[in-house]
Amino acid sequence: MRYEIIDLQIEDIMWFGIDNNGYIFECTSGGIGNVPEFVCKSREETERLSLFFLKELTSSTEAKLLCPEADNQLVKDAKLLASKGIYCFDVTNEKPHDENYKKIAEPLKSININDLPGNIIKILLTHKVDVDLTTSNYIDVVHAYA
Repeated sequence: MRYEIIDLQIEDIMWFGIDNNGYIFECTSGGIGNVPEFVCKSREETERLSLFFLKELTSSTEAKLLCPEADNQLVKDAKLLASKGIYCFDVTNEKPHDENYKKIAEPLKSININDLPGNIIKILLTHKVDVDLTTSNYIDVVHAYA
């Protein structure tokens, strides 16, 4: 099933992708962030990736939090995912990146797409964004409904 434009306005979607080097990242849309077509095309794929990264993948490194410490689900998820080797981003309203994403947590040692099971690799290969996570603090994506 597809994410429709109304879904993007009322849901806080956690979605995953890979950068130019095959490193994995997570973005949280907050109901206002741009969500790319590769996410919108399949709610099932998006949910499968979330389940895998949150519940199935084990922690392998230390997490470095780049945002203020807070006792909320966003920060808890970011720390958990970063401890699994994943870069984490949240929607920002900072110009010129408004409606895109700012890095809020990063792993001390990142994992690569090649470290993952084949079924997850197959999905992520279609979720590539032109960015280098090791040097960029922002991810800018084209909205699926732009």
